[in-house]
Amino acid sequence: MVYYIGGILLAIVLFIWMYKCWGIRKNLDKKNKELQSLYQKTEKQFQLQKDFVSILSQELRTPLYGIMGLTHLLTEEHPELENDRKLKSLKFSSDYLLNLINNVLHINYLDSGKITTKEISFDLKEISQNLINSFDYATKNSDNKLHFDFDSKIDQLIFGDPAILSQILMNMISNALRFTKNGNVKFSVDQIKKKENSCTISFKVSHDGYEITKEDQKSIYQEFINVEKAKKTYLGVGLNSQIIKRLAASIQGEVILQHDVHAGSEYVFVVDFITKHENKNETTVSKNEPKDQNLKALIVDDNKLNLLVADKILSSENFDCTTIDNGFDAIELSKNNQYDVILMDINMPKLNGIGTTKRIREFDRKTPVIALTAVDVTQLNKQIIQSGLNDYLLKPYNKSQLLEIINKYIDVPV
Repeated sequence: MVYYIGGILLAIVLFIWMYKCWGIRKNLDKKNKELQSLYQKTEKQFQLQKDFVSILSQELRTPLYGIMGLTHLLTEEHPELENDRKLKSLKFSSDYLLNLINNVLHINYLDSGKITTKEISFDLKEISQNLINSFDYATKNSDNKLHFDFDSKIDQLIFGDPAILSQILMNMISNALRFTKNGNVKFSVDQIKKKENSCTISFKVSHDGYEITKEDQKSIYQEFINVEKAKKTYLGVGLNSQIIKRLAASIQGEVILQHDVHAGSEYVFVVDFITKHENKNETTVSKNEPKDQNLKALIVDDNKLNLLVADKILSSENFDCTTIDNGFDAIELSKNNQYDVILMDINMPKLNGIGTTKRIREFDRKTPVIALTAVDVTQLNKQIIQSGLNDYLLKPYNKSQLLEIINKYIDVPV
């Protein structure tokens, strides 16, 4: 009898245990499905974000190419404007915007922590002055005064990455102007330390604007996506602290933020620069002049302004240029003419540059075809290789970049 009762109790305990296990497993299955659904939604959202970044990048690059190209043509056709302050400010601002697109809109690239830096020779005083000039409009509209002081002890030419430096400094000044109205913003560049082949430079931005609360201090470098939280007095889109820190770290620099309720605030960026290379392997700008004889180029792009800029650049270098705005006509022209190089836009209606190049390669495998594109090429590498394109150049580009890539394929047989 005892064994019988014990067996019943054991069976009940086992049943309860199995029931609980079943309930736990059912709950786990439910949670797992919820996680799977959330993961799929996140993946979809991430892909949408990547697509959005790619499209936005392309939409911004196309008009920016026109601005940069026309600015270059103005200086080429009117040498008397080479030192014009407004034109220099326009060029600086467009260069800065290009760097902003490259380093900010490509969020995945930044998140990977892989920021490519350059080490080229540049005039620090000229970069700083152009930076100040680019804020003329903003200061006039906010009734602020932007003061500039440059240490005369700093060498005229130093080595570093002027694009990343400009991006950091522009955001520091933007943030100072944001919190200042009818006031003063001071930008000073000072040499802290000098060694035989290097120097330590301090870039200080201070202002006498209103008190910055802890909440405002965070908003100075708030996440880029939280732009809607910015105040109406904000004259520029500030970058978040993570991006600023990564940009600063990429050139071994440090940004320090200090503020005083009564005296305003101060941002300091400290970084080391090389002043003299011990070897002769310095990055220099080559004129990249093409061959003396007239060369024939076919330029294919559905944007009339892009055609104009590319045509003007190559015509000034003794190229005989033919321009066309669609892939179908480009194929016919390639059949009936011999070109030294074909410049091919990727994103065209009806027949894009990849499809056009594939058809050209059916009867011509020798003529170098170079893609000129505003599309994120990381998504097109495989298609570019399969289509028969020799290389690509990302818009916007400058004259030396275009000539360099053309000479690469004209001088060396394809």
